[in-house]
Amino acid sequence: MRPLSLGIVLALVWLICPALVGEVEWEDVLRVTDNIVCTCGCPPTVLSACSCGRAFEMNREVRGMLEESKSDEEIYEFYVAQFGAQVLAAPRAEGFNLLGWILPFVALGLGGGVVVAAYRRLRENPRRPSESHAERMVDPQLQERIRRELADLD
Repeated sequence: MRPLSLGIVLALVWLICPALVGEVEWEDVLRVTDNIVCTCGCPPTVLSACSCGRAFEMNREVRGMLEESKSDEEIYEFYVAQFGAQVLAAPRAEGFNLLGWILPFVALGLGGGVVVAAYRRLRENPRRPSESHAERMVDPQLQERIRRELADLD
């Protein structure tokens, strides 16, 4: 019984050790690189989707920083310090960038309000042509003919 329990403990330690050493999963690298734009010079592409040599180097750098237990924010700060704020795929929600996060929702709200107000106004006051306007639109001879034909139907 003892050798079996020792074997189980050793197997668990063998399975858990990579996590204790700080091995980084590819999903962790993708999570970070989804918010960094590749600096290779081709059309702006997030680092996780770019396949150039520069993207490979930057992915390796991110993986190394994650293995050093750096946080996502620290990694972003590293790249912002090197390349400026344009290296981030999504602007940070602070300062002037806050407008980029808030303004679309404000515009949608205002636009929706205008549409609702216009709909209510049209519903309350539908535009109907006045009789005088309708009479002016129809030729008097045609109007008389319509009256006679309607009288014949009764």
